Amino acid sequence: MCKSIPFPRSLSASARGEFFASAAAPPLSRNQALVMGVLRAETGRALTAYEVLERLRPEGIRGPQTVYRALDALREAGLIHRIESLNAYTSAVSARPSCGCTPAPYDDHAHPSAFAVCRGCGAVNDLEDAALAAVLGVAADGSGYAVERSVVELVGTCPDCARAAMEA
Repeated sequence: MCKSIPFPRSLSASARGEFFASAAAPPLSRNQALVMGVLRAETGRALTAYEVLERLRPEGIRGPQTVYRALDALREAGLIHRIESLNAYTSAVSARPSCGCTPAPYDDHAHPSAFAVCRGCGAVNDLEDAALAAVLGVAADGSGYAVERSVVELVGTCPDCARAAMEA
């Protein structure tokens, strides 16, 4: 089961960083914790590196290279995902606490992730589907490749944006 860490959304970026630095997880640098805090505050949405940078300027983060280094380290640790179609990042958070995946820091998953991405509002939903994971596993095994990662993104219109378009 995924382990949820309660997240107080009203905290400043600095306080969010301290919150994640103190959680029972692999140690994060100050910058990594700050970036993680920003991404966790935007659950259900992906942020570009420059959007993360803008949110962290009050914390003294000035250069994009600092954000990119933190994003790379968090991605390597499996704590965040890159949404390829948006060139943006989202925290690795389970939408369903009973998905059955192996628990890891910050609700990360042992199974491959697939995402539904809305072109209208930018909403990002993690599609936790055991059948999809099984199909991807069978395809990977049959390919003969030593698969390091997979990227599955369904890009379209979310129900809210579709409803709004119908009403317009």
